[in-house]
Amino acid sequence: MERNSNKSAFTLAEVLITLGVIGVVAAITLPTVIANINERVNSERQANIAQKITQAMEQMRAHGLLNTKYASTDAFVDELQKYLKIAKRCDSEHIADCWPTEKVTTSDGEEYEVSKAKTGASLKHKNNKTGNVGLVLADGASLIMTYDENGDNTLDVGSEVKASRTPLPVGGGKMKDFPYTTSVTGAIDFVMDVNGGKGPNSETINGKYHDIRSFNGAQFAKGMTCSFEVENLCVKNLGTTYSAVDCSNSSSPNYDYCKSKPSGYTNDYWAGAKKACADIDMHLATRDELRTIYAHKGEPNVPDTGYFWSSEEGWTNGVYLKSFDDTYEPYDGYKGTQYGALCVGSK
Repeated sequence: MERNSNKSAFTLAEVLITLGVIGVVAAITLPTVIANINERVNSERQANIAQKITQAMEQMRAHGLLNTKYASTDAFVDELQKYLKIAKRCDSEHIADCWPTEKVTTSDGEEYEVSKAKTGASLKHKNNKTGNVGLVLADGASLIMTYDENGDNTLDVGSEVKASRTPLPVGGGKMKDFPYTTSVTGAIDFVMDVNGGKGPNSETINGKYHDIRSFNGAQFAKGMTCSFEVENLCVKNLGTTYSAVDCSNSSSPNYDYCKSKPSGYTNDYWAGAKKACADIDMHLATRDELRTIYAHKGEPNVPDTGYFWSSEEGWTNGVYLKSFDDTYEPYDGYKGTQYGALCVGSK
């Protein structure tokens, strides 16, 4: 029986071309596949952390520990840690010791030093005035928590509790509803690093979720971006890019910024400057802070000319100003006139 000598086979060149095509396709698709897998895993970890915190607080409620307000985040965590496995706890002055990286990338793409996340204002909760608490859970997850000591979020043993699910990304542009929390967690919020610092150490940017997630709405504050730093002050120079506040009657929106000596102006620029600073979790510079800043005149980005509001009133319609042309400090900066605004926060 004769063998068929006309059988064809792949040549070496054809095999190499095929492998090359496979390699190119893999190089194009593999990063997307990995990114989708990471997105799903990170979401599963986020939901898992949320449920652990919720379960601990459910136990607190069952023992009657949520029927009262706590004076601070520290006081709240004193009780929470009885029901939650915590490997490490850090106070606000050492908050970065409970976070895997010194810096993170915020949702606006800016770098932020974790050591600055000391109060609720640093997590976009400006009404939470007490120090945050850093936690490393037994599974290695890192949290920075803030508690709303001013809110009305008390729950008794018999209070109705509502569960909620949260849509989280699972790759490929898809979302999935995960079991997440219940109404017992209304007084708290926190940021979490769900992958132990492996990277990219970033919050959600342009709708793309990364490894730093928010439990509810907490984010590393992106407002406190310094125009310059002097001594212990982070200073944001708003110039005159802010709007006035209506101080003509007590029912006007943002009227609280008109106190303590309401001018009665429809357009109160001093009140507007105070509001603009508060909106980025900072405060309008005091007279002493303006003097400190002025002492660094000539350094990069420090103003060398112009008049700037202080936070201190001279009389009903007047405020102390600071001239950066010279040492002049008039007390009669009219609130109806727009001057420069320097917002200050701690470094």
